[in-house]
Amino acid sequence: MAKQMETLSSVHNAMRILKEFTKQQPELGISELSGRLGLAKSTVFRLIRTLTENNLVQQNPRNQKYHLGIAAFELGFTVYHEMELRSVAMPLLDKLMRSIRRTVHLGVYNNGGVVYLIKRIPEGTQGTISKIGKRVPSHCTASGKVLLAYLAEEELRRLCSNGLKAYTGKTITDEAILNEQLQQVKQKGYAVCHEELKPGICSAAVPVFNDDNEVIAAVSVTGTPSQFMAAEVQSYVQEMRMYSRLINERMIFE
Repeated sequence: MAKQMETLSSVHNAMRILKEFTKQQPELGISELSGRLGLAKSTVFRLIRTLTENNLVQQNPRNQKYHLGIAAFELGFTVYHEMELRSVAMPLLDKLMRSIRRTVHLGVYNNGGVVYLIKRIPEGTQGTISKIGKRVPSHCTASGKVLLAYLAEEELRRLCSNGLKAYTGKTITDEAILNEQLQQVKQKGYAVCHEELKPGICSAAVPVFNDDNEVIAAVSVTGTPSQFMAAEVQSYVQEMRMYSRLINERMIFE
């Protein structure tokens, strides 16, 4: 327990160090950080060394002070990009939701799962199990299958190596079958799931591409089995593709 508390304290203090770097004071030395945070210089030096090794801070060789590193920029850019994506997509998904009268989502891939940035529910309809910011499994959702289909092979292998958990009797748990499905998703340009995550819940999804033709998100529609007959699915896919293109265009010109 003592070791765990020490680790948590170190993480907390490392976060405090990172937050001290601002636009007004982009560079700080060990002594300055020590005085500001009330930490021993040896503690600050040890934490700075760890942050440097992870490229979260870098040292200026001219004055020996430190500033935020490229890894901190990458983390910040990821957050900014998702905020921008959400801002652009929100009014478009509102229109999609009103057009098809179904629950719609915008999801992104995150560490083996899908995190929903947007969820829009038509008035008077019941919500689904999904929640904004909550990670759901990717191998048994339409959004997830779309994102997995365009994922790097090594990341897909890593995901499958951990095992594919069954959530219903229809969940795909065999890696070979999943890979075959993902190839079909790429060929068709959309994915459909029938009650693979939860009984009574079906979904369809299409990819959202960026200007480099990389998949950055998935737009999906969720409903009941009776709302996901073949003709209805094709109608949803047609609508989602149109709004996916609009998101792509507005991201480019924002």
